[in-house]
Amino acid sequence: MRRSWIQTISGVSYVSNILDRQLGASYRPTALDRGSERRWGNRLASLAMPQVSRGLADRRKIGAFYTPVELSQILADWAIRSVGDTVLEPSFGGCGFLEAAFNRLEMLGSSDPVASIFGCDIDPVAFEHLSTVFSRPVDLDQFRQIDFLDCVAGASWPDCFTTVLANPPYIPHQRIDQQRRKELSARSWGIPDVGGRASLWAYFLAHSVSLLEEGGRMAWVLPGAALQADYAASCRDYLGRHFDRCAAIVVRERLFLEEGADEETVILLADGHRRRAGVGVIELGEAQTLAELRARIADWSVGRWKGNTTGVCPAALSLTSGELARFEALAGDASCRTVGDFAKVQIGIVTGANPFFVLHRSSLDQAGLVEADCSPILSKYRQAPGLTFTVSDHATALEKGERGWLIDTLEVGSNARMARYLATFDAQRLTSIGTFRKRSIWHRPCDNKFPDAFLPVMHHDGPRLVLNMIGCNSTNTVHRVYFHSKANASDHKLLAISLLTTFSQISAEMVGRRYGSGVLKHEPRDAERIQVLMPKLAHDAIERGFDDIDRYLRDGDAAGASAAADALVLGRSGLSAEQLNDLRLALVTMRERRRPDRKRVERSNPNPLPIPR
Repeated sequence: MRRSWIQTISGVSYVSNILDRQLGASYRPTALDRGSERRWGNRLASLAMPQVSRGLADRRKIGAFYTPVELSQILADWAIRSVGDTVLEPSFGGCGFLEAAFNRLEMLGSSDPVASIFGCDIDPVAFEHLSTVFSRPVDLDQFRQIDFLDCVAGASWPDCFTTVLANPPYIPHQRIDQQRRKELSARSWGIPDVGGRASLWAYFLAHSVSLLEEGGRMAWVLPGAALQADYAASCRDYLGRHFDRCAAIVVRERLFLEEGADEETVILLADGHRRRAGVGVIELGEAQTLAELRARIADWSVGRWKGNTTGVCPAALSLTSGELARFEALAGDASCRTVGDFAKVQIGIVTGANPFFVLHRSSLDQAGLVEADCSPILSKYRQAPGLTFTVSDHATALEKGERGWLIDTLEVGSNARMARYLATFDAQRLTSIGTFRKRSIWHRPCDNKFPDAFLPVMHHDGPRLVLNMIGCNSTNTVHRVYFHSKANASDHKLLAISLLTTFSQISAEMVGRRYGSGVLKHEPRDAERIQVLMPKLAHDAIERGFDDIDRYLRDGDAAGASAAADALVLGRSGLSAEQLNDLRLALVTMRERRRPDRKRVERSNPNPLPIPR
């Protein structure tokens, strides 16, 4: 009797501790009688193995989102060209790509498709699917239960593969074990400079290219971050320069909603791998549905379709060529600047324990504190409904039961109330929270760097600059804005107005990062890259416009505020009312397309807004 299983290698997996807790002994396969099984190499995956399924919650913990059957077949049909191809799937999970590869090789005439297919997965449950997918016992020398990032070629594997099909684990940087992050970041990969804050998929891609033959093909299912995240820049650069052709196609249909993931999906196609770098770009395109994706890939393969090669971001795909030309014309105007030309953007203060440090009125009473023991703070962006954050806005937020008081421990030595409150903090948490260890005094989160204005970190309907009229700070859910000394009060107000124009809101969509729920996020440097038009306007016109727009916003009329901003800033731009309305519709489309479960957005507007002159 011999065990027909490759045991998990202890200590190497980013999820090994999760699997150990989740699976337990009941998931271990039983020994097999080698004499009663048909032999396929040294180790077998048996048809008699108990079938075990992985629940959605467990799959999400290990970043496993199984590829839809139709998508798997579309990509396998493109990537596999002949019966002589050898196929690698670095994280085969539900075996969708393996089955699709089998189908493709069989269709091409292979007498033994399984012999050409190889793969890895760390999840034991993935191996339960193998024999069912291939309808026979499988040689486990070809399919390794090991973290792919620790896997090397050779032995039972080819030195290189002609084809890689992959839907890698979607595990962000912060969810990878700290020690594992250090190990991965310190290694040399097939793609240089992968590391830092890279998510796990980037490491999978970087390792896969080192196992890909010259002239080989890859097809990947990736998150939207592949086209927008800073940590993915080295991957994008390598793909453009080390493949004869490379295309990234954004699929608007949310493919993994039922799997619990609503992030945008990017299909990466890379053809003609070359070790030596050349000159190339990634062609960018989009498909609304899988049927449209299949047609797009077919057209791309024979040269009937070519993606955008101008380096535009995915959001810009929502613009027609005419709209993009008009946007670029505005961007080339002498009055066009960036937010960073006028201000520096920083994250808000990190308390390490917001419920303890940032209080609402009822928790203030429960803590035995009074308002004099605290200072006001902007804890949520919704507390600032207009273009200014005022004493009245702060009071309104408190009346609604929202958190708005930051405890002030500067005088704790003479404040018995505060001393008693600080003593209630859990001693174990006190030593375990990393943020506290970074501060000289654990209970003083305020850095006394009070901003001139605020910007949202995440939002659905575009960024809005709010001037800080009460000299308070903000939590890290809100960015802090510090104006450069050369910017005057009129500049501050015009900047706030201009950011609300259709032009700047489109720019914000282009530089922002789109996340699964449809939210748009701006890191500080992203926010500084937003383009704004800053024409020379009379002081009185800026003041009146600022007051009018503030009033629109406070009345809940965001469309009116945007129209007023367009009228003031774009009124002399030369845009016709029809052209501006087209840009407004494009902005609506951009926003709708980053929201989940939007298969197609119709560009219609029954109530176009005129451009006042």
